[in-house]
Amino acid sequence: MAKKGKKSSSPAVSKQDESSSKKKGKKSKNAKEEPVDPKAEQRAKQQAQRAKVTSTSSWTGKLPHTLLHEFCQKRKWNKVEYDMKRMGEKGMLAVAVLSYTDPKTKEVLHVRMNDPTYDKIKREGVSEPQETPNEARHFAATVALCRIAYNTNLHMMLPPNHKTIWYALDDYRKKLISDGDTYHAERIFNSEPFTMLLEDRKLQQQKQKEREAKVNQQEKEQKTTIVISSTEIQTSNKSHKSGHKDHSKIKVGKPAQAKKSSAMEKVSSRHVTRFPRKIWERAAFIDLDESTRQLIESSLKSQIDWTSLHVSGEMDSIEREILKEKLLSFHFREAHVKEAMKYRDPLSFLLFNLPEDDLPVFFHKRKEDTKNKVEISSLPLVTRMIVDRLSECGASEDEVLFALQQCGMNENEAARILTESVNPQCKKLPKADNTAETESIECWNQELESLQSIYEDSIESIVPDSNYTMVLDVKLKLKLKIYRTRNYPNSLPGIIVSTFDKTYKLPNYIKQQIMTKLLDYIIENSFVGDMMVYTIFEWLQDNIKNIINNPGPLLSEKDIYNFSFAKKEGSIKGDKNFNRSRSSRNAHLSPEQLKIAQEQYTERIKSKEFQGMQLVRSQLPAWQMQDKIVDLIEKNDAVLITGETGSGKSTQVVQFLLDSLMKHSKTTNIICTQPRRISAIGLAERVSDERCVECGDEVGYVIRGVNKTKKNTRIKFMTTGVLVRILQSDKTLLNNSIVVIDEVHERSLDTDLVVTLLKNLMGKIPDLKIVLMSATVNVDLFKNYFPKLATCHITGRTFPIKDFFLDDILKDLNFTIKKKSNTKNNNFYVDDGDDDDDSVADGQYVQPDADSFYFKSGQINYDLLCDVAAHVDQQLEKANNDGSIIIFLPGIAEIDKCCKLLRSLKSENDLVVLPLHSALTPEDQKRVFRRYPRKRKVVVSTNIAETSITIDDCVATIDTGRAKTMYYNPNDNTTRLIESFISKAEAKQRRGRAGRVREGLSYKLFSKRLYEEDMVEMPTPEIKRVALESLYISVKAMGVKNVTKFLASGLECPPLKALKKAERMLTTVGLLDSEDFALTELGRFISLMPVMDSKHGKLLIYSILFGITDVGILTASLLSIGGLPFISGMENRDKIKKILSQYKTKGDVLAAVQIIREYLQIDDRVKRRQFMKDNLLSYNRMNDIMSSRVQYYSILKDIGFLPFNYKPGESIEFNRNQHNIELVEAILTGAYYPNVARVELPDAKYLATASGAIEKDPEAKAIKYWIRNEEYVDKIFELNKDDKKPFPQQDEENKTFPSTRAFIHPSSILFHSNSVDLEEIKSLEEMSDINEKYTNKNPMLKFPFVLYNSSHFTSKLFLREITPTSTLSLLLFGGPITYDINGDNHSPGIVVDDWLPVRTWCKNAVLIKQLRLQLDQAIKIQLENPSYSRSSSNNNNDSSDELLKTVETIISSEANM
Repeated sequence: MAKKGKKSSSPAVSKQDESSSKKKGKKSKNAKEEPVDPKAEQRAKQQAQRAKVTSTSSWTGKLPHTLLHEFCQKRKWNKVEYDMKRMGEKGMLAVAVLSYTDPKTKEVLHVRMNDPTYDKIKREGVSEPQETPNEARHFAATVALCRIAYNTNLHMMLPPNHKTIWYALDDYRKKLISDGDTYHAERIFNSEPFTMLLEDRKLQQQKQKEREAKVNQQEKEQKTTIVISSTEIQTSNKSHKSGHKDHSKIKVGKPAQAKKSSAMEKVSSRHVTRFPRKIWERAAFIDLDESTRQLIESSLKSQIDWTSLHVSGEMDSIEREILKEKLLSFHFREAHVKEAMKYRDPLSFLLFNLPEDDLPVFFHKRKEDTKNKVEISSLPLVTRMIVDRLSECGASEDEVLFALQQCGMNENEAARILTESVNPQCKKLPKADNTAETESIECWNQELESLQSIYEDSIESIVPDSNYTMVLDVKLKLKLKIYRTRNYPNSLPGIIVSTFDKTYKLPNYIKQQIMTKLLDYIIENSFVGDMMVYTIFEWLQDNIKNIINNPGPLLSEKDIYNFSFAKKEGSIKGDKNFNRSRSSRNAHLSPEQLKIAQEQYTERIKSKEFQGMQLVRSQLPAWQMQDKIVDLIEKNDAVLITGETGSGKSTQVVQFLLDSLMKHSKTTNIICTQPRRISAIGLAERVSDERCVECGDEVGYVIRGVNKTKKNTRIKFMTTGVLVRILQSDKTLLNNSIVVIDEVHERSLDTDLVVTLLKNLMGKIPDLKIVLMSATVNVDLFKNYFPKLATCHITGRTFPIKDFFLDDILKDLNFTIKKKSNTKNNNFYVDDGDDDDDSVADGQYVQPDADSFYFKSGQINYDLLCDVAAHVDQQLEKANNDGSIIIFLPGIAEIDKCCKLLRSLKSENDLVVLPLHSALTPEDQKRVFRRYPRKRKVVVSTNIAETSITIDDCVATIDTGRAKTMYYNPNDNTTRLIESFISKAEAKQRRGRAGRVREGLSYKLFSKRLYEEDMVEMPTPEIKRVALESLYISVKAMGVKNVTKFLASGLECPPLKALKKAERMLTTVGLLDSEDFALTELGRFISLMPVMDSKHGKLLIYSILFGITDVGILTASLLSIGGLPFISGMENRDKIKKILSQYKTKGDVLAAVQIIREYLQIDDRVKRRQFMKDNLLSYNRMNDIMSSRVQYYSILKDIGFLPFNYKPGESIEFNRNQHNIELVEAILTGAYYPNVARVELPDAKYLATASGAIEKDPEAKAIKYWIRNEEYVDKIFELNKDDKKPFPQQDEENKTFPSTRAFIHPSSILFHSNSVDLEEIKSLEEMSDINEKYTNKNPMLKFPFVLYNSSHFTSKLFLREITPTSTLSLLLFGGPITYDINGDNHSPGIVVDDWLPVRTWCKNAVLIKQLRLQLDQAIKIQLENPSYSRSSSNNNNDSSDELLKTVETIISSEANM
């Protein structure tokens, strides 16, 4: 028992001691157990907990909870509490809750110190779940400390692991500030959280009071208003105010949220992209000035042919019924909705025809929807009273104020202007003669006296010699107010029909109907010129009640009929004048001409010169097959001739055919197409030399802008694109012709189209024969396409070519590299890109493998390239071979680098290094054909030397195997210049350049394995890698209805995605109809013009119509070269920007156009050359621009858009707006769209200076540019076609946003990098000096949008050739416009092309939308009946002239606002 008692009373043994005793072994069993100190045990536990919290056993400082507790105590806050939560198996997560007791109110305020970085979806943040509640508590304390003491050094007292949390939160705070989100930064991180809480509470209470006051005021106003919508007076409520039954009970200002069918939800959601409120707040804003609005409205009222806008029976009746319900839910009157449903766009009809005050509240104009500088409430009291009086006519306050401003604030004349604006027929009234003031007053008073004698009790409120009021109806409280105007009675008086009791309201649309019918009555009976008030009063008394009870439609049938009749009559007149283009000339020789040509030919073949040339020709392999080739073509409609490089097929086959035609006295013509202009010109000149004739006589060429042929030309070399335009305009030109398509292996877009078209024309065009020629081609592909295709192969020269692949080159040259550790390039050189070979020491030279990652990735080692060139030179010297070397490189930058290195290898006496690419001047290009005695010629070229030209003395080629090719991505509508390995066919072409005159050498800087296994057989056809808009419209212009089916019948079908994209793009820019994809009027006119791009065609048409013809044609010529006209190269970028910067606000394109215009004004040739040199203008590009310019003038004259005798610079009418930069930018907008970017500026920031605070320009990097997200727009298009699929929302996770970010290319003059010297600003005293130096430097700040000519994706998506433009220009000439009717309280604005929101009042939107529709009609009228050829009696053209002038006026006036 004693033992038991001792055992039970013995002290407990700690686990630590127990474990240690076990380790001691058997001796410890008999050892006496020592007692443990409780304080030591407690300290041990605390130390263990501290170690867990701080992640270190050495921390001796305070813990976060203690620091937070002390901080709160100093502030006299309450004790910190913690809200603990278990996060599943991850552990515990705590939030510190701070509290404070208000000493006055005794209210306890609580603030939760949550982790601001915590993501509820991912359940992640800087504070992570902890194993124990104690650890979680301390981490929560650290978060709270950082939020309330971020501006102190308290973090220095935290344990290391808690410092990390502090730093992460501080980075988050700094990011909020850098992103401009100072609102949240100040509320999350604040040393006085309870003060901030009280301020937010006060702000919310204030907003709540304002909302309640607003609602109370609206209810009060509604209760007191009685609307006269019939002769039975009704008290107004929301539904009665709108004049139809209450379809749904709704709050003031909101469209009815009635139950809708699922179909209605689907239709409404598919019509427009929905944007959140923040997007609308930052959207571009536009508000038309009242003068502009009235100008548009008055013009449209006399222009719109409403009969052409009637709905067709084919439209979906279910959708129309749903739309009707939607309009009724907005509280439009039922009668008005019923009338509007007769038209295609009912909402536009209602918004256009209803007065402003009669629109539902959802469409009312708000204060934030206006930019007017004059507030009515801020006007003098006298003016405000005048505005109130005149507003009773039904006009808006803005309209009244504008009318007053028009007449010098004269109330009487303003009343006349407002009266006449109601009815467009008032314009037909004869212009009033100036009536003497005394005569007018005398007449006025006489009439008043007569009226007083008749209606003594009805006349009141007489203002002598000015105005008076007459009571129309006592019960309805109706009155008539008459104003004496300056020329009364020879002009209309001011007439107002309204109520004399403000609690009664006559709807404005009824006032409008009363005034319209009254004015019709006055005009029809010619009352103007006589005293007419009695007549007006009597007519109103007889008719006003009937009109109130039955106001009739918003648009009378009489007005609709009159206008449509005039429109139809003018259209018939216009059609008679169209189709004035020149008839096609018969290109074949007459019998007399043929006889003369044969006689000349017979004489020529006898000459020694001709026989000498024939001797040279006989050395070519093709000569031996002359008879076989001619016989094959005569017996077959389609022939494929293949031949090795240098066989003579390009120069000889056409001559064989012509010799045969001469021999048999046939008038057949020969057309030979080439993929490039340089080839067409070179071959024409070469064949002319061989036939001993001048180029342009028997043999000539036709390229873009140049036609060097005559009537007697039998062989016409031309680019493939020229033949496409011939087929598009007049296929009869191919009658009795042999069409030779050379270099078909290149598979350019035009080549594939020509082959497809010619196949479809076989058997339809008399005596048409097709000859296809190429060095390397997939014969089976063409045999399958042409079932009866005859083939012939010309064996090449017998000169052998020795091949050297990279494997051989590295061994022969013993080429080595120095191994370097820790460099990213090291892996490129050693064994397939694997890890470094440890057996090779750093600094040691090793021989790279031919199949290493470096060479397989296509990178060019210029040291190796120069060593190979030197080696080839040595080998040729040993063999006494003076032939030249061609080095093939992918681009201009690589060529320039290689040329510099090669020139440093040997002195100028040994090597002549010449670059060759398309950007060189013709003189520089011709240098490669010259021979340089006792010097080795080395030509460094792009693939232009592959097939386009022949350098006869070439004996060796060095091929890097690389080329740059343009690829189009339909997903984002961008092109990318991608460098890649060439195909085997292209490699063979390059190899063949070396063996034309003697034995050749071919060095390939790629391995044999790569050539055999990795290289593709043939290059990708252009039809599979470029945008297809120009191809689509070319095919459409030829009368092909189903373009997809037609192109699918070609050699290879283009990608369906790219073709559909082209179809959608052409629809967006207004060239295809959105319903049946037929050519629109604009598309039809553009298809008549053989231009490279549809946007160039739009630019040309708009330029003629709006009087900037010469500037527009010059701009289109510039754009046709695909860039700016300067000598390219990185070394010239800054110089070019400096040259263009003198026209900085115009943007890149218009600045370049201005420089070219200055060049054209110089007559002296020497001065012109000096100007080109001073301004770094490329001779070659300027030549192309001038060539295109001549061609465009010729085309526009030929199709009748310009008179035949038109000369640039001489017509004032065609260039009346050439100095109107705003109009030029607007027209460019129409041409460029959808290549437009939204400019988003950051929030304004200010600088403190000695003269006060100034707003500084934002940093360039803070300005964002947004362009259309093609993927999103395409998705909308596809889903709208499929009713079963839901509309795509802006899903952040899937990144399907309507717009995507882009960047301005650094080469643009609008690329701006601004920096601010704060010390210098503080030293500046004059505000003007500060503003001049530090604000408004960047022109991008003035424009909400920019246009771009092209976009390329490299490291980012860059926009090039930038031009600024305005919101109005975009709305007038950009994409289709839709209304956003998905707002809760009001319509926020419009959406352009489903991706671009623009804030504006709906009335502005409908005016712009209708103006655009009328502009399309005006374009048709103007082009069918141009001003220079029309008769003076054509009223239809007068109306289109007026509309064009209206557009010109509003663009200019809005730009000057």
